[in-house]
Amino acid sequence: MMPLSMASPGIEIRLIAIRGGQRVRKRLGDLGLTPGTILRVVQADAWGPLIVAFKDDARLALGRGMAHKIMVEPLAS
Repeated sequence: MMPLSMASPGIEIRLIAIRGGQRVRKRLGDLGLTPGTILRVVQADAWGPLIVAFKDDARLALGRGMAHKIMVEPLAS
């Protein structure tokens, strides 16, 4: 398990948990990011937001602070 902020571009990962307050979990849940969701890291530049694709290629940009609160695991190949 690792924070989303440490995931490499191009890999698929599974969301395990969101480490944050109730407001953060609700906000991300309303966007469709819930435990078990499969994500693909599209962009992970050091100077910009982290962009993930999920659910039929919907894209979401997350700041580094928010991405650090999202715990993920790589999918088994």
